[in-house]
Amino acid sequence: MGWRRIPMWAAVGGIAVVTAGVTLWVWAPWVDRSPFTAYTVGVQDEEHTVPGSTPDSCVRTAASEEETVIYDEDGKKLASGSAEREGERLGSEFGEWAGDCLIVTRIDNIPGGLGTYLTEWGGGDRTETSEAELRLPLEQRRERFKTMDKPK
Repeated sequence: MGWRRIPMWAAVGGIAVVTAGVTLWVWAPWVDRSPFTAYTVGVQDEEHTVPGSTPDSCVRTAASEEETVIYDEDGKKLASGSAEREGERLGSEFGEWAGDCLIVTRIDNIPGGLGTYLTEWGGGDRTETSEAELRLPLEQRRERFKTMDKPK
């Protein structure tokens, strides 16, 4: 009689393992779901800027203070932020970008854990962006311009 129950217990055990696996996959405790702040950066050519309030600052003369909006994959608006009025005049260590104006946009309270987001600047096209990219620190984003080639 004990041998007859083995298939039944194997089926119950299999169902329990599958249920635990699905629960763990849906819950995903390793995913950081906490809200975060993202920084986006843009560079305006020197010829389209004027000096700012300090010697190392600048102000764009066009497309100033445009809004960057973050959406989920379904197009639901999650968060937004406006570009700063003044930016940083990039120094000679930025190579081709030297003299240009680096403008930062801070976007607070983006819900974490979605993996992929859509970003839209100034009402233009939406661009797919990973959460890892959005979570990059501002200093790391800024430093990219030291080695990045300037589009011709």
